[in-house]
Order: sequence, then C-alpha cells, then structure tokens
Amino acid sequence: MHFTGVWRDYQQRVLDDLEAHLDDDRIHVVAAPGSGKTVLGLEIIRRLGRRTILLNPTLTIRNQWAARLVPLFMEEPPDTGFLTYNLEHPSALTSSTYQALHALWADENPARFSELIRACVANGPITIVLDEAHHLRREWWKALQAFVEALEDVQIVALTATPPYGAPPAEWARYEAMCGPADFEIGIPELVRCGDLCPHQDHIIFSRPSDSALELLDRRREALSNILIELRADTDLLDALQSHPWVVSPDEYEEAVLEKPEVLSAMLVHLSMSNEKLPKAPLHILGAKARDIPPQTAQWAETLLNALLIDSKESFAYPKDKAKALYKRLQALGLVEGKRVRLGETQRIFRLMANDRSKLRAIADIAKQEAHSMGYDLRMVILTDHVRASDLPSSPGAEFAPAKIGVGPIFEQVRRGVSSTVIVGVLSGTLVIIPKTAVAALEALIDKTGIAPELVKLRKLKWCDTHLRVDASSAAKSHIVEWITRLLCDGDITALVGTQALLGEGWDAPAINSLILASNSASYMLSNQMRGRAIRIDPQRRDKVSNIWHLATVEQIVERDEGGPSGFFNWGSIVAGRRVGSDLALLSRRFSAFAGISRSDSDRIENGIERLDPFAFDTIEQANELTFAYAAKRDAIAARWQRSLGVTEKRSGRLTQRHTAKPNHSPRSVIWHHTVEALAASGLASGVMAAGWQVAQSGSPFGVAIMGVGGIGALASLPRTLKASYLLARNGTLENSLHQVGNVLLDSLQNARIITDQEYSEAEIHIGSNIGGTRDISFAGLSTQSQNIALGAVQELLGPVRNPRYLLIRRSLILNMRRTDYHSVPTVIGQRKEWATYFAERWSKQVNPSRLVFTRNRDGRRTLLRARSRSLAAGLQRHVERSTAWV
Repeated sequence: MHFTGVWRDYQQRVLDDLEAHLDDDRIHVVAAPGSGKTVLGLEIIRRLGRRTILLNPTLTIRNQWAARLVPLFMEEPPDTGFLTYNLEHPSALTSSTYQALHALWADENPARFSELIRACVANGPITIVLDEAHHLRREWWKALQAFVEALEDVQIVALTATPPYGAPPAEWARYEAMCGPADFEIGIPELVRCGDLCPHQDHIIFSRPSDSALELLDRRREALSNILIELRADTDLLDALQSHPWVVSPDEYEEAVLEKPEVLSAMLVHLSMSNEKLPKAPLHILGAKARDIPPQTAQWAETLLNALLIDSKESFAYPKDKAKALYKRLQALGLVEGKRVRLGETQRIFRLMANDRSKLRAIADIAKQEAHSMGYDLRMVILTDHVRASDLPSSPGAEFAPAKIGVGPIFEQVRRGVSSTVIVGVLSGTLVIIPKTAVAALEALIDKTGIAPELVKLRKLKWCDTHLRVDASSAAKSHIVEWITRLLCDGDITALVGTQALLGEGWDAPAINSLILASNSASYMLSNQMRGRAIRIDPQRRDKVSNIWHLATVEQIVERDEGGPSGFFNWGSIVAGRRVGSDLALLSRRFSAFAGISRSDSDRIENGIERLDPFAFDTIEQANELTFAYAAKRDAIAARWQRSLGVTEKRSGRLTQRHTAKPNHSPRSVIWHHTVEALAASGLASGVMAAGWQVAQSGSPFGVAIMGVGGIGALASLPRTLKASYLLARNGTLENSLHQVGNVLLDSLQNARIITDQEYSEAEIHIGSNIGGTRDISFAGLSTQSQNIALGAVQELLGPVRNPRYLLIRRSLILNMRRTDYHSVPTVIGQRKEWATYFAERWSKQVNPSRLVFTRNRDGRRTLLRARSRSLAAGLQRHVERSTAWV
C-alpha cells in the first residue's frame, strides 16, 4: 500500500501525532461526514503494519473501503490473500460488519467464534478498525467486547462522525472504554475552511397544525382549564392540603421536604390560587413570603396532581373515590402517560404535531421555492422516517388525504404541487419510483452494469401516468441505490424522496444541494448523518452551496410565555393561548449538535438554534417569507462563511473547536441591572427638568413646577446613581465577573491537584459573546478531561442548586431589599473540607463576600432546602448550557 494523493492539513495533523496517542492502544478520530475518514483509516492501517479486521455497520460502508483502496493505495485490486470479506477466514485485511461478528459470537456452535479467535492469535498482533463506531451502542457491542478481550495484542482504531454524546452515562462509559477518549476532533467549520465541505445554512420553515389537530388541542386545553377551576373550588382538596403534615408541621418532615421541595411549593401555589391564607410554617421552611408564590402554571399543577394521585397519595386526606375518578378523567383526556400526569406536551401531542399533514404543504413550498431559485441545477433530497405507501391514491380520481407524512405522501404532494418545475422520484427499501422521462437513462445504466434487463421490472402506477414503479430482483437489487443515485446526480431526477434509514448514513451523492429533513429524529447521531448528505463538496460544481431545511409545526411563533412577576416558564398554557412547541424543542436538541453561521450580523460560528433567531418574527408567514428570501441568496451564504472563517482565522491562525459554558445567570449580573436602572432613573429626572425648562421659556407658569418635580427626582436618584456608578467601576460588567469566576475555579482546581501545575500555568480563560447575545466562558490550555471538569464545575456553580456537599451563601442589598443567592460548591472541589474552604476564600476575595455552609448536618440541610426552593423558583431562568464555538 502506498498513498498516491495529497493529505489534507487536518489529515496530516492526525498522522503526524499518531504515535503520541497510541499509549493506550487506542486511536479515536471524530470527524464530520465528508472529511475523508476512510482514506485516513487506510493510511493508519498501513502505518501500524498489522493484520487488520475492519468492522462496519452496513454492507454499503464496508464496500467503500475496497473502493478507496484502489486506486488511492493500490494500482490493481488485491487478491483474497490480502483482502477478504469473510470473517471466518481472515487475511491481511478483512472487511466485515458488526452483524457478522455478532452472528459468529451468538451462533449455537461456539466453535465458530473460537476458531476466529484462534486464527487471529496465531497470525500475530491485530488492529481492529471500528468504522462509524457510534453503532457500538447497539446489542452487538457485547460480541465485540468478547472478541477484543480474547485477543492477546490488539490495537483499536475508532472512526466516527457522531460519538454518542447523548447516550446514558453507562452506555457512554462502555463506548469510551472500547474506543478510548477522542484523540482528534475534526469539525464541520474546519472542513469548510479547508474546502473539503461546502458552505451551507440551516433553515426552519413553520406550518400551522391542521384544523383537526387544533380542535383536539383546544378541547384538551378547555378540559384542563375546567378541571383546574373545579379543583380550586374543591373543599375536600383544600382541606387535604391544609391538613397535610408538610403544611402543618414541616419541621418534623424536613428530610422528606428536602427531597421534594417542589411538592410543598405546588401545594402552596394551589392554596394561593384558591385565595386561601397561606400558613407561615411552610413558607418559613422554604425561605419565602406569601407574595413570592407564583401563579399556578401547568408545571405546578402537574407536580401537585402526581403527588396527590400517584407518588404520595397516602399522605393526603383526600377521598379515595374522588381521587380515583379524577385519575380516570385525566386518563380519558390523554393527560396521563407512562402512569404519570402530563399536563404539558405529551408524546401523543408530540406525535400529532410532528406528523401533522400540514408539513406536506411546507415541503411542497420549499421544493417550489428551491426550484424557482435553482432551476434545473436543483438536486434535492427529502428524508423522512416512514414509507406509508398505503396512503397513496388507488386511482386517478381518488381523494388524496394522507393522515401523516411519509415517503408516499411527500412524493404525491410534490408531484401534484410542483410537477412543472421539479422532477420527483422515490428511493426506499420497499418503494422505488422514477419519472417516465428517466426510463432511457435507467436502461442505459442497467446495460452498463451488465445486469440482465428482465431482472428489472417497470410497472405502471394506478393513479398517475407520469411515473413508473421500479421492482428489482436477484442481482439487480444491490444496484438499485447506485442507479437511482446516478439519475439524481445527472439531473434525470431533481428531487428524490427517501427514508433516513436507507439514505441517511453512508450514502454518497455529492450533487445534493438542498436537503429537507422531514424526520422526527432529534438524535445527534442520526441528524448529523442525515445532514452530512448535503454538505459534501461536488467536484463538478466547486461553487456549491447547500440549504438544509427543518420543519416545525407550531400554533404561533413564541419562545416562552411569562407567567407572573416571578417569570415562571408557563409551559402548557393552562387557560388560554396557543403555545405548542414540541417541534421546536426537537429542533433545539437537534441543533445542539450543529455548528454553523448566524443569520444575524454575528460572525461567530457556534452550535445551537439561537444562531437562526427563530423567535424574531411576529407571524409564521413573515418568518417563512424572510427565510425563503434569505435561502435564495446562496452567494450571500458563502460570503458569510468566508467572513466568519476569516475573522476567526485572523485571531487564532487555525480554526479550532472550543467547548464553552453559557450561563444566563451570573453572580453579579444583578449589579449590572441595578446600575442600568439607577442611571435610567437619573436620566429620566434630567429629561423632566429639560422639558420643564422648555415650557418655562414659552412663558407658561407650569414650567417651573415641572422643573421642580424633575429636580426633586434628580436629587432623590443622585445617591443611587453615585453608588451604582461606583459598583459598575469596581465590579465591571458580566464579562469581568465570569472571568473572575474562572480564575477562582482554576485556582481551586490547581490547589486540589485536580489539574496539574503545568496546565494551570498554561491555562487561559476566554470570555465571549455568543450569537444569542449572552456571554460564555471557555478554558484553553487544559487537557480535554480537565476542560470538561472545569466546564462541569461552572455548570454546578452557576446553575440550579441540586444536592451539593457545600454551599456558598451570598447576601446583598438590591433596591433596598435584602437578596440572598445560593451557589453550589462544585462536586470535585467539595470532596474535601480544605478544598471547599480554599474555594470559598478565593470566591469571597475575587467575586463577592460569601459564607460557606456544610449541608450534611441539620442546619445545613435547612439551608440546602431553602437554596433548592429558591433554585426551583428560578430553575427555568437560571441554568448553564454547554455549547461549542469555533475560534
């Protein structure tokens, strides 16, 4: 083997540092789709010089390795002594699948698996390449683990575009134990900068639910509103709440209340909404006053009903027959799911919105707009989850009214709606459809492949005469994907509808320049793989720019509904207002994995849905109109990528990935708001005085009076203005505050020997402004593990209080009102008293005077209870997100 091409700079970087990462006999490369992982893997195999077993998730991906081997590494195809696909007879390079290994391991005859082990051991040390290693989350990782443990000398090369970051901790631990920590990460922005992926942009197109869906939602909301109104007037329930042990004698149940402070809070919320006088004891233990109790939202009502009907029903003196009747009523309304009361968006609501047929119209609108913009150059792919061929019409005059989206319904909607400008086809495992105009091209491909023509049947469709169904048998089946892909790339089809299961991973069609994700998957792995189909470069069109379209069914565009003075997130909208956002919640999870450019003026490249500013519009129509106009300007999208990449390149010399923590609550943000408020008051008073002067100049006697009012206001605000200015000068902005928080963390981590002295001396704290307008913090100069520890500490420190061993209590006067804030001492630092004490001392000196409290005694538990209650009240405002920026 000898590589005949030229290495890309990031590939060369991996190869140069290869030996340095082999100390654990693991090489783990995370690289975006289209980065050349297969070619890189072949070179790593060559350099390691061992007999190698390649394991792949599909036959399509398995075959790609042989396709890259010749001519990039060999002039002629190797014989079976060098390359084989048979695991039971391994050779120098054995390419197989995870399924094949699992079949040997699980075979009733254990000798077959034992023979594979014997053959591998007898022929010396082995390299195992795990291609698309994220598939190890599935069942066959057990077979792989048994295989690896049985070998005497093995090195593992793991290649993936999508590590299972969202997996449960146990699954992630298994994955990392097999593959090792990520040694190299090559992200999409770096590949765009190097010209190995094309410029692209994500877009969201909104659609309103169908009338039937709206009727169901309205009935559900009305029924829920009626139930809550009845419960507020239910004297039996009010008596049960007022006589509950936690309400009567909360001190005696301190431990139980500490475990679930939200339940006691929900009781008080309901009593408050029922205009009942709130007892002092439970308010005192929560550290709250009656005026602090928020309005009753779906969140609070759900918490109360779950406690009343399921979790703690024995502790409530509520008639059992009424409780049973209430539970059945909630069930009948679809408000019970998984044996839990769900007053927000249930899985039923999510499925209703995600599969709403209104998205079919949105897909047709996108196809129409893209065809108008691109003309014959359009190469669109629409990926969805299900085929739903049964929803296709049975005759030309039959009604077309599909209940849900799927390959069949999407094909028919596009065919009917934009057939004059879009040539649409279908490619799935069970349904393949081509236009009649593409028949000659397909026959030429069949003839070129050498397949007997009779193995491919073209059948008429019952409901239309413009398209034909393709049925392949025997050897022709394995070529169907290849042939239809060729038709798409050559323009015989300009829009192809398929399933994400078949085309979402490993499928290569570089001509694609528009992708519609009509899939309900929020999975990081699946979404990233599907998106990767559209962002590969096209050798035939070096100026390619791709649009990636995401669909969301909403009743109206709204980010959140503020519910009262405490700013509680009012999800569910109990009484009125349409706020359905499950599709947007899905997209938010999906976008957490995508790094890209902003639609605003920001030149920053980062992940998260905020970069598209989806809530900046008043109506769905306005949002879609502006999105279509923006997407049509592909040259502007490419220019934005160049500008964003250029800004970062000038700053760092090479585009690098940086993990950040984004708090929307900061220890001193209140000082900043206080400063702005004081300066605004002073400015308002000055404005009143100026207005009075103008009136006095006109000869009006009221001018002097107005000036007097303004003067009194200015004098009254002067002390506060001076104090606010002093605080601003002393404490600086939120940016400086976060920098000091980072300093305290690094000092404490170094003091605890959690990070090394060398890391501490080389560490740099970076504070940035992200696309959403908030600040974030990141750490450079630390190892990946230390960086994760530091960012996790930021999340604990500035996020909601959970159950820390030590607390920091910070008290301050804001607007003449005493304010108490609680911050968790990060777990890694709270392991020892001396580490926590050092942290508190540094915090008091650099951030704000605070008191350290140990939470594992009685007084500490009481303090923790109040801290958790406060944190609960702010829980949907005070949080810290992890994100990725490219700088």
